[in-house]
Amino acid sequence: MTDHQVVGRAEWQAAREKLLQREKEHTRMADELARERRELPWVAIEKQYRFDADDGTRTLAELFRDRSLQRRAPGRCPDLPGAASGGTGGN
Repeated sequence: MTDHQVVGRAEWQAAREKLLQREKEHTRMADELARERRELPWVAIEKQYRFDADDGTRTLAELFRDRSLQRRAPGRCPDLPGAASGGTGGN
C-alpha cells in the first residue's frame, strides 16, 4: 500500500483545483498540437500503387471507386488496418 497524505476536505479541494488547472492547460496544449498536426502540408503521391483485390489488382482510386480519399500516416491512425500490426495497411 502506498503512503498517501490524508487531509481535510478544504485542503483536498484546493489541491484538486490546482490539479484541474494543470489538466485544463494540458488539454489546451493537446488541442493546439492536434490543430497544428491537421494543418501540416500534404504530400503528393507520385507513384501508382497497385493493390491485390478479390478481382485482380486495383489502383487506390479504383478501390474506392474514385471517392475522395484522404489518408494519414499509419502511425497517426491506429485503427487503420495494418497500422499497428506492421502490415502494409494500403501503403
